[in-house]
Amino acid sequence: MEQIDKNTFKALFKKYYNPLCNFASTIVNDHKVAQDVVQDVFTKIWDKRKEISIGTSEKSYLFQAVKNRSIEVLRKQRNDQKVSTVDYNDHYDDNHEEQARKFMLKEFLYKSIRQLPPKCQEIFVLNKVNGLTYNEIAKDLDISVKTVENQIGKAYRKLRDIMGSRLSELDA
Repeated sequence: MEQIDKNTFKALFKKYYNPLCNFASTIVNDHKVAQDVVQDVFTKIWDKRKEISIGTSEKSYLFQAVKNRSIEVLRKQRNDQKVSTVDYNDHYDDNHEEQARKFMLKEFLYKSIRQLPPKCQEIFVLNKVNGLTYNEIAKDLDISVKTVENQIGKAYRKLRDIMGSRLSELDA
């Protein structure tokens, strides 16, 4: 990655902030602390923008930096007790690119779901996230099962359209 200017920094922040917060949350188990961790990482990057030389992809660099900062925060929280990085292997293995890609894909999926029409989004989330059956959704929303089926089908078509045309963004 070349030297970071204001526009590059803004673009990095916009692209990676939410996925990094979600990732940090899996380590520190507190979303507010995770947000602080990510803010700390971006602040440090901005402060050292002229000196930073990233040998890997920006994605790998950011996820590794957030992992390291999360572990530092946990060490402080545990009053300087020894915390082994082995404890965090479940959250982030040696394949940093793959883990980062998964978090970015998850964030992209959530953004795509938020682009669905409101009723379609509600029905899709009730089924796929909350695990309700078509019959339960129909009863809860006072609509027919056929309407639920149609809305789920519509959601899948729209998600394929949205994600299919933008999947290349995940590889950037």
